[in-house]
Amino acid sequence: MPTINDIAKKCGVSKSTVSRVLNGHPYVSEQKRQKILSAIEESGFTPNSLAVQFRKRKTSAIGILTPQVDHPYFAALVQSLSNACTAKGWKPVIFQTFGDKKRELDVFVKLKQRELDAIIATSSALEAPLLARCLENGPVLICNEKYEIDTTVCSLDEESAAYKLTMHMLQTGKKRLLFCLDHPSPSQEARYKGFLNALATRNLKEGGKRIEGMVSIEDGIRLGTNIFHNKQLLIDGIFAGSDFVAAGILHVAKQYQIAVPEKCAVTGFDNHPISQITDPPLTTYDNEIEAMARKTVEQLDMQLSGNIYVPKLFQWQGYLVPRHST
Repeated sequence: MPTINDIAKKCGVSKSTVSRVLNGHPYVSEQKRQKILSAIEESGFTPNSLAVQFRKRKTSAIGILTPQVDHPYFAALVQSLSNACTAKGWKPVIFQTFGDKKRELDVFVKLKQRELDAIIATSSALEAPLLARCLENGPVLICNEKYEIDTTVCSLDEESAAYKLTMHMLQTGKKRLLFCLDHPSPSQEARYKGFLNALATRNLKEGGKRIEGMVSIEDGIRLGTNIFHNKQLLIDGIFAGSDFVAAGILHVAKQYQIAVPEKCAVTGFDNHPISQITDPPLTTYDNEIEAMARKTVEQLDMQLSGNIYVPKLFQWQGYLVPRHST
């Protein structure tokens, strides 16, 4: 009886690509799809033989990859993933990579050596082709970033979220906006695209500026000081990118007696509890971290169960949380 490995080897593709063709998944070129279907027909392969290809869990250890655990967003996401894994009876193991490729690759080696049953990556420093090759080491799911690779991805629709948040500011009459991000990544670039799209709808292509490296309250304080020390403001709205950066900006605005939102609107992102106690309370965007984490672990459980599993893309819309900073 031919196996999925036989089909994959004959066609020069991965097992997961064959699985996608069997289940009608869209992320396969038509040429490759026809080649795989022809090989299946010629060999007499049947999908029922697919289930035996998946190895059984042995360690119950699930690796969770994160750039840094002291980043407010990743701290919350890792906690949600850990809670969901623990509820399944698994042992979450946190790996802090600091964006270092070698550290990350070392974790994928642990998966290959069966020290881990699977990996959930909240972000990756690896280029997509290299990350795709790491899928050969064992089950890998992505929770947060969106990568065009052959595995399950659970993420926020960053472009749509940023568009809605930016449009909210524009609808209040703001026209000269500053966009803040932490460090360039697929999700951050998608967010920036949504920001620019919103400006374009108002013919404000020159109305947006961008600044990188904004992560913490301290970063927000430094940025706010640079902006507000001169009362002749060059901007009238700030897309802070995180609630912590926004909190720092609001702190400085109060020191310089800058009226928020009248003189300058400020939005955060993530709907962290700190957004409720800033002065004024912060307009932000809820990215539904807990739902995203639960879905990721649910999909991992399905993949590890030994049944036929097809990689999927799940995207959350999240929702705007308007408060008094806009």
